[in-house]
Amino acid sequence: MIQAHTPHVTGMSLPLYRWRFGLVEYNEARRELRVAGLVVEVENRPLDVLSLLLRHAGQVVTKQQLFDQVWAGRITVDHVLATAVGKLRKALDAAGESRIVTVPRLGYRFDGPVERSAAGGLDDHRLALKPGQPVPGRPRMLLEQQLGRTLGSEVWLARHPRSGQVRVFKFALDSDCVAAIKREATLSRVLRDSLGERPDLVRVTDWNFESAPFFLECEYGGQAMPAWAAAALERLDRAARIDLFLQVADVVDAAHGVGVLHRDLKPSNILLSARADGWQVRLTDFGSSRLLQPEQLAAPDISLLGFTRPDQTADSAGTLLYLAPELLAGHASTVRSDLYALGLLLYQLLVGDLQRPLAPGWEREVGDPLLCEDIALATDTDPARRLATAGELATRLRSLQARRAALAERQAAERATAALHRSLDRAQARRPWMIAAVAVLACGAVACAGLWYRSEHQRQAALRQAARAEAVVRFLSDDLIGGLSPGGGGFERNPSIRDMLQYASEHLDARFGDDPATRGSVEAALGSAWRTLGQYDRATFHLRRAVAEDTRAFGADDPLTLKTRYSLVRSLAYAGSADAFQEAARLIDATDRAAAAHLQAEDEIALYAAIARGQFHFQQLQIAPALQAFAQADRLQRRWRPQDGQMAGVIRASIADATLRQGKVQQGIGQLKALLADPLLAPARIGEATVAGYQATLARALRNDARYAQALPLAQQAVATSARVLGQDDYLTLTRLSIVASIQDLAGDCAGSLATMRTVRARMAARYGAERQFTLVETGNLGLKEYDCGDRAAGLAYLQQAERELRARYGQGNVAAHSFRYALAGALADQGRYRQALDMVDGLDLAALVAGDSSPAWSDRIRALRGRVLVLSGQVEPGRALLRQALPRLATSGTEPADQLRRLQALAGLEPQPAAPAPTPATLIAGQQRPTP
Repeated sequence: MIQAHTPHVTGMSLPLYRWRFGLVEYNEARRELRVAGLVVEVENRPLDVLSLLLRHAGQVVTKQQLFDQVWAGRITVDHVLATAVGKLRKALDAAGESRIVTVPRLGYRFDGPVERSAAGGLDDHRLALKPGQPVPGRPRMLLEQQLGRTLGSEVWLARHPRSGQVRVFKFALDSDCVAAIKREATLSRVLRDSLGERPDLVRVTDWNFESAPFFLECEYGGQAMPAWAAAALERLDRAARIDLFLQVADVVDAAHGVGVLHRDLKPSNILLSARADGWQVRLTDFGSSRLLQPEQLAAPDISLLGFTRPDQTADSAGTLLYLAPELLAGHASTVRSDLYALGLLLYQLLVGDLQRPLAPGWEREVGDPLLCEDIALATDTDPARRLATAGELATRLRSLQARRAALAERQAAERATAALHRSLDRAQARRPWMIAAVAVLACGAVACAGLWYRSEHQRQAALRQAARAEAVVRFLSDDLIGGLSPGGGGFERNPSIRDMLQYASEHLDARFGDDPATRGSVEAALGSAWRTLGQYDRATFHLRRAVAEDTRAFGADDPLTLKTRYSLVRSLAYAGSADAFQEAARLIDATDRAAAAHLQAEDEIALYAAIARGQFHFQQLQIAPALQAFAQADRLQRRWRPQDGQMAGVIRASIADATLRQGKVQQGIGQLKALLADPLLAPARIGEATVAGYQATLARALRNDARYAQALPLAQQAVATSARVLGQDDYLTLTRLSIVASIQDLAGDCAGSLATMRTVRARMAARYGAERQFTLVETGNLGLKEYDCGDRAAGLAYLQQAERELRARYGQGNVAAHSFRYALAGALADQGRYRQALDMVDGLDLAALVAGDSSPAWSDRIRALRGRVLVLSGQVEPGRALLRQALPRLATSGTEPADQLRRLQALAGLEPQPAAPAPTPATLIAGQQRPTP
């Protein structure tokens, strides 16, 4: 809750005291707290609270009184009072003086005897200053006019009558303002020593902290922005306003670079003066600032003026309109909090109103979509999604012209693609699905125009991309559509989508044989298209060629080449063979080394790297590192490619899938529903087949939540869409059909589930080969169905095949192999093959099982499985001992079905106990449930 408190001004001289109680002495005049003779560093606000409590010792001081007098006229949050009291108590506890008592719902009371003696006074009323008078303590300077007055301070312009030299004097009228101008003096020295003399910082020339009235003397920096804007702002066009703002962003970025947060950025703290080519901006008033690196104050020639601790001002201090949301919530200031104020200032300059808040509909007033995006990224309510630095915002603004050119190129490519769609629609009206193939290829061309610009090098790279996009469009229009239109050489084939891609693949040499740059673009587009259709061997073939062509055209470390290499990593990961995983591991490590500067800068290349690493881990069921990589990709996508629905969908769906595989069902369902409701991810934007994949994942999540009636039709709809768009034997169609089988099984349709799984496994083996990891996973899943619903011998054979070949082909620690091994051990025990069952249990890898399923119960599940096998084999007591160790945790973990728990409790010789509801276990790669014995 935010409170705006009425200023409390006594209008009279306040006596100050030296207070003593026990081993504690507090001198109000010096603001010095000593415990057993040693100075204890405590911030100003807690000391003000202590003064007020001491003046009313033995009486209750209400919270409202404390707010009104200690935080008078300042915006605060509720917790600051409790924080201040907590700091006081910590300091006093060191002396064994637990004197501050909390009075519930009222406030605080200071208990026990205290002594006081006079320690001087501090004048709290206005200074009796008038224009024409000498500056107190600077008799040669004459006061000219008052520039401003706030609670506790006055700011005056003064001039030397002979030389005409102009200075600004900040007079402090209370202790807080004295601390503020001391802090400003110190930070001025830090900035000057770190950055040198800069024309965009107001220089502090002198100060007086020895005798009242205390003041800070500064050079004159010009008019404050509000006064300047009233006369000059409307005469500036948009480009000039942006140039003006860039001066502000640059000086703020420089201050951040040396560890100084401003924390009160607003127009009145920005000064402007005329210069030959326009206006000079100067930043002033660092009285509320914070040092990110307090060790800078350790320099022997920097005095700690205003710093009894590295920060003495509340993080909610500042002007309400410009306070970032996290500060209002009580969080600490960061570089991103200053950035929020900069984003608001940019908006106000653009619309010509320095008092305008960022209210709903603000985008209409700005008009320019790129500027709207910049302001939105600077003022995002979530600081983690905000731009990271002021320099980043400045770079985006300086590249507006190039970004607009890129946007125009991208829109031109989109228009060309739309024209291709219309042409294809007219020529091939009886084959409307062919549009999908063109769209899949054209997306490679459209994506070529989507780079953001941060340097001249990247501007040139993007121009190359635009040329490549145009070449891809010509290829689609002249070669592909021409060849497949009526009268063309490929028309009589009545081609499928795959035929179209195959046709495109066969005509590259003739068209682009001597143009590696453009050929690389088309090869990359074809690779991405084949990957979308689940043809991973063809995808990797084209992407390998794309890497080679890009390397030949631009070099191995060029951003375009790096993107293509990361795309190849993704296709290799999807391919799912042991050799592909090994190649992907080598390639991603080598590409990360080549892209090290990009990864450190977290630019667009880092986004592609995060997606590739996420998929690399995810396809091996290494869920924790995959989720970490996808979380980074999500953050970077929202920064660099906020309108890229395809990319956003891939990342967010992967995060939801990983969340589900960690057993966080409700969270995963919420993520998927939000994804499907997002207009950015509508079928018209990203394709029906893609959205069908998200629906299938949601169906799996609903299945895991035992909501079978909702899950089954959703999964069936996803399968129907995939079969219509991609084909009934496509990998994606088959994996979604596998989800249907698992829902049927859990809903009690054992026969239907078995028939569906037989179809999935047979088609996958025929289409992709029986040795692929995803085929072996479905082989094991079919084994579970056969064992439960059909031929038990066949079920055991399938389970043994899946477990054996997954380990042999994909490593002894393969997650799916150990999951099936766990199921196989239980099945062998049921068949009376106890020695083989125990061998299976002995070979289980707990780390692998936990990697694929974050359930904390795996060690107890393995212990219970061993106990079960021992009891069934006649070793009753050792087996029951293991079961009794494991069952209490299993009964409360929610990982075991109720019937399984009752069976284990009976084997342990225990009375059946109520169990926590068991969700459907986590899933394997192709969507089937975790095998259970």
